[in-house]
Amino acid sequence: MRALKLIILASLLAPTGPAFSQSSKQAESNQSAAKTNAQDSRAEAGAISTSRLALPFKRAWQHLTEEAITLSPTVDEARIYLPLAGGRVFCLDRQTGSLLWSAEPGGIISAPVAVAENSVYIATRKIAEDGSDAGATLRAVDKATGLTLWVHDYARAFTSPLAQGQGRIYAGSADGSFYSLDSTSGDIIWKIQTQDAVRGCALVTERAVYFGSDDGALRIVESERGHLIWKIQTGGKVVGRPAIDDRALYFGSADGYVYSIDLATYRLRWRSRTGAAVEASPVIVGDRLLVASFDNFIYCLSRANGDRMWKRRLENRITAAPLVEGDAAMVAPFRGDYVAVFLNSDGRRVNLYQLDKEYEIVAEPIFSGNQLVLSTNKGLVVANTTRPTDSRANAIKK
Repeated sequence: MRALKLIILASLLAPTGPAFSQSSKQAESNQSAAKTNAQDSRAEAGAISTSRLALPFKRAWQHLTEEAITLSPTVDEARIYLPLAGGRVFCLDRQTGSLLWSAEPGGIISAPVAVAENSVYIATRKIAEDGSDAGATLRAVDKATGLTLWVHDYARAFTSPLAQGQGRIYAGSADGSFYSLDSTSGDIIWKIQTQDAVRGCALVTERAVYFGSDDGALRIVESERGHLIWKIQTGGKVVGRPAIDDRALYFGSADGYVYSIDLATYRLRWRSRTGAAVEASPVIVGDRLLVASFDNFIYCLSRANGDRMWKRRLENRITAAPLVEGDAAMVAPFRGDYVAVFLNSDGRRVNLYQLDKEYEIVAEPIFSGNQLVLSTNKGLVVANTTRPTDSRANAIKK
């Protein structure tokens, strides 16, 4: 049954476009091989990778929860911080999954836990008896003990992931503003108003902060005082974290386009259309850009002009950014029961990690060190890379 399931997944993950055309005889041969050896169906013919993502994954432990997971966990060198829908945060040992501490800050957790050197930050939304919003808090918690260091109250909840830089925390709010906060107290340093809730994940650099808003605009603000430097209006919500190189800014929009902006002139360099909304952050890989879309495709675009280099289809929409390590990228479809790894160069699949029956991925995955952390409808699943026992020590191929 597992071999048959992998065959079905292989057909769903089949490459699209003329660069990947195969004869029917070749396809039959590949399917036959998958039936004979389900393990080999992780990789497509001729696909070779030196990335750790291409190594086989073996489940190390799992932490099942009665409460749903709606936000991605966060990791540091030794711990995993897992927010639950009921309002609790679990701190787990990365190697064993044992519970180190738990915290109940009160209210509904509204953003992934942000990790600093000695503390973590937990944003919550308070709920009144009638179900309406009743304010929000930001809480600093000691990483080792889970004890509260300080708490700051706000009128409305933070709706974006918390970004950090130069002693500050940056966050978007349901009140339509983007805030710069003191990381030692939560005090407001400055805020800038937009026209809608701000769910966009911010990119923080030394001189500027880049963030998107549900009003469809991407804004660049001066990090010290919050003065608006520039903005561009798109036709849909901007949620993903922008990416930059030494020349350009790249971001996606719910209008289905990926944008590239010249950093020197702030003029549009190019825009490239996908088949649906782009909420995931684009990822720079060499001279290319990897972009996930709600149309179930992962796109590889040229950074120079936005031309499509290749694309791959999965059976579910893709809301999380690809995880890149070396020459390969991992993609996790939302509500899918597997993760797939593709070559950055041409999109051929080099690995596939299948979850157990009835497990579905519900939040953005994490790959750190040799460890894969997956949030599922059953709880947290953690798998480690393993070294092959044969001559394929540094590559998975077929």
